Amino acid sequence: MPYTRLSRAELDQQLSPSRSAKDFMGVLARHEAETAALDSAGELARWRDVACGPGARQRYDVTAPRGAAGAPCLVFIHGGFWQEGSKDWSGFAARSCVRAGWAHVGLGYTLAPEAPLAGIVAEIAAALTHLRGHAGDYGINPDRIVLAGHSAGAHLAAAILAGLGGDELPGALAGYVLISGVYDLAPVAASYVNDRLGLSPGEAERLSPLLYWPAADRPVHLLIGADEPDAFRRQSDALALLWGRELRRISLARIPGRDHFDVLDEMTRPGSETWTRILRMGQAG
Repeated sequence: MPYTRLSRAELDQQLSPSRSAKDFMGVLARHEAETAALDSAGELARWRDVACGPGARQRYDVTAPRGAAGAPCLVFIHGGFWQEGSKDWSGFAARSCVRAGWAHVGLGYTLAPEAPLAGIVAEIAAALTHLRGHAGDYGINPDRIVLAGHSAGAHLAAAILAGLGGDELPGALAGYVLISGVYDLAPVAASYVNDRLGLSPGEAERLSPLLYWPAADRPVHLLIGADEPDAFRRQSDALALLWGRELRRISLARIPGRDHFDVLDEMTRPGSETWTRILRMGQAG
């Protein structure tokens, strides 16, 4: 990814999507409220804080239709440059999933600098393995799980498909939805983000999905807002171009008028390309 011609200030600006977003705090507050409201929705089956590892944040929340059996499932990994965010923001698409007969999982993970990025990737892999092993407890079909991630979460989802979380998971999941992600970590390692993340040049290279072929031929949908910083749009374009050489089913949606945060509303908008592709992935799993 071209970034070396930028000054540190310019690079920091490009990798600060909240500066150009219309109302990022409003979007996050709405997502947190929508997630909290799931606990009092009697028509939903809920399992909160399911432990999938020893860390305090190694937990996931499940929302499913009552009496579900063999349902497809959308797993969502939150963003926050691996340093912020929570699964408490992650349930905004759960009601849409349940209305379609799907389960939804909001996935948590230890944040940097408490955990290194390689450790976070390993936690995501462990959580997905745990979920697949216990899927029947929640009425989920383990072969119909679609993995979605936003921003840093999109990196983590892409890392799973690239095989950075092990050889078994890439082909075990039904599809991948990568939203506004960073797939080449060299610019990240040169920016303010790395002040707490602490990536070495070698780690940035080793943990960049853009430098790997996908480890399985699974459907991939990339989503990006047309109003996002150029650095993020270039990342999605580059991954779509490279992985498009290997994958039979890959798509990229650029949504006019959407920024880095409100682009997530495409996951819940009936008839949107993103929602339609998610449903297709679950059917084909």
